[in-house]
Amino acid sequence: MRLRAGWRLNNLAYLILLVCDLTPKGTRAVAAEIAAEVGGRFESNASNSDRPSDRLADGFLTARAEAGTTGVWGRDWRWRAFLSGEGEEAFRFNELSQIEGGTRLGVERKFGLGWNAPRLQFDIYSAFRGAGQPGASGFRLFPSLALVWQFTERAGLSVRYAPQWFFAQGALFDSAAQEVRISGWFDLFPATRLFMDYFFRYGDVVSYATPPRPDLVAIAQVRELTDVFGVERMAYRFDAGTQSVQAGVDQELTTHVRIRAAYRFEITQRGSLEYENHIAEVGLRVKF
Repeated sequence: MRLRAGWRLNNLAYLILLVCDLTPKGTRAVAAEIAAEVGGRFESNASNSDRPSDRLADGFLTARAEAGTTGVWGRDWRWRAFLSGEGEEAFRFNELSQIEGGTRLGVERKFGLGWNAPRLQFDIYSAFRGAGQPGASGFRLFPSLALVWQFTERAGLSVRYAPQWFFAQGALFDSAAQEVRISGWFDLFPATRLFMDYFFRYGDVVSYATPPRPDLVAIAQVRELTDVFGVERMAYRFDAGTQSVQAGVDQELTTHVRIRAAYRFEITQRGSLEYENHIAEVGLRVKF
């Protein structure tokens, strides 16, 4: 009886210690973060068109801000919770402007000790977007799962899968897609990071074209007349695959200030339909 009672007490003590370790009391190293970024973006084909006469370029003034906290749970787990907001103002076609705000939550599991231990990340971003185009406002849901591995002190790689849904007010912009992104980085100097991304996205896209376009009518799930580009065009929503390659540099100017510049080439394809977009971005980021 004493042996059995001792065994029960030992297991009860172990269970209590385990539960205490898994409770929020085990959370430590909590840090508050505030960051803001202002910049600009240029798109050579903001109308997502395949014919030269329908391709229209535009520039955007962009701004982003986020505030939240991160913490450590036990030895291997990290968590984060942020409020996030962003907006962009189009220079030529004002109805392309939009603003968005929401929450970003995530957890990370680290496999091993040291800077080169692989990390598994899960994030979920939910937000409401207000857009200038009629029917383009709505709720956005963007979960993602990623494996991150810094295999040398200067270089690392991540692979991310992200389904996404946009529940728009209008049928034209109500969309869903899946995306796979492969990202790599190399620290050329302690304050200078070079990065390159490749992603493949398959899902709903919206293309603006001048009728008649029987090829787009054949594949479009939704068609809608619009004058967002100054003259009446037809907007078509259909499924397509998009591949993108991006390269850029992230330069630390001070402890709290960084500048980022990138160029991205995108190509969208569906059968014989194909259109390209050249995108250049620059941003100044302040983080506290």
